[in-house]
Amino acid sequence: MHVFTYGTLMFPEVWRAVVGRQFESVEGRAAGYAIFRVRDAVFPGIVAAADESTVSGVVYLDVDLPSLQRLDAFEDAFYERRAIPVDCDDGRRLEAEAYVVPKANRHVLTDESWGRERFVASGGLRQFINRFAGFGRVAGMD
Repeated sequence: MHVFTYGTLMFPEVWRAVVGRQFESVEGRAAGYAIFRVRDAVFPGIVAAADESTVSGVVYLDVDLPSLQRLDAFEDAFYERRAIPVDCDDGRRLEAEAYVVPKANRHVLTDESWGRERFVASGGLRQFINRFAGFGRVAGMD
């Protein structure tokens, strides 16, 4: 199955630290979603949006079940994994699994939009990698 990532997992170094391997990927956009920073965190969450919002991200193609299980453990119960349509930059429209913030957890989101460039420029990527490096080994997933 395909996995749409819109936050920290868009970065290959974070993806590899969590999943332990690389997959072919393509940039894409999920229409009908908005992205916000999680309170007291450097990472984001997406929620369904009523307006014409879109969230940009990366779709990892043909992700295997062991890798999906690692992602589920990494994202834990804060997110809900669900299939959403994604318009890819190569012209394809794919159904991809995405980790969406459920209604019960929306109170944890700020009203601050989250962006890839700002995340890198602020040092968030380096901080995130330092915190979660070796996630798979720590969680006993090797």
